[in-house]
Amino acid sequence: MKKLIVAAVMCLGTAAFAQSPTGTPSNPAPSAPSTGQMNGPTTGVEAQEVGPAISNTAKKVVGADKDKAAGTGAWKMKDAYSLSGTVSGQDDDDVTIARTGDLPAVKLDVRDQTVVTLDGKTVKANELPEGASVRAKFQLEGDDSVALELKATSPKGAVKK
Repeated sequence: MKKLIVAAVMCLGTAAFAQSPTGTPSNPAPSAPSTGQMNGPTTGVEAQEVGPAISNTAKKVVGADKDKAAGTGAWKMKDAYSLSGTVSGQDDDDVTIARTGDLPAVKLDVRDQTVVTLDGKTVKANELPEGASVRAKFQLEGDDSVALELKATSPKGAVKK
């Protein structure tokens, strides 16, 4: 409902600004202000600034500006890619996942928002043991592959702490 109201306000507001009761420069309307009135006090707002300002305000009202929380649309789980494999290397900033067959290993950036679990418990990326099976959800951000979620299972025969 908010979106509908905001859209209506934007349309009506834009239409109100677009209408001109002054006619055209070559054929002014009888009620048009004189040249002296036109060059008098101003609001200080240029007409080309009104449209973008309305658009940005509308996005804030309906929450559309939050889609870019981590850059270019990252952190939307519905848009994430997925892969599975085994952990072949890790540190605080990234995890390398070896995949089966002829598929190359994938290096995923780990961010503060990345959810990392090992055997159902939340851990840090550098706590993932090598050889652990992992299912990852990630997105592409520029040239980087950013991990949204890493669900790992300890390798068989590993000692649990």
